[in-house]
Amino acid sequence: MAQAAAKITKDMTFLEMLRTYPETAKVLKKYNLACAGCMGAQSEPIDLGAINHGLDPEQLLADLNAAVK
Repeated sequence: MAQAAAKITKDMTFLEMLRTYPETAKVLKKYNLACAGCMGAQSEPIDLGAINHGLDPEQLLADLNAAVK
């Protein structure tokens, strides 16, 4: 059985993701990320943001995509 393609990708910015999938704000809160109020959210891709905050980008992406299934 084929796995569904991820809706949220590592190169999306946080702002793009939040505008498209507002329900992901709950996941960001779980990780103590205040992306909605951060200037970096406009240009920072999700993988770089995760790394900059000491998080595993793959785990963050998995949790974000689980929230939008």
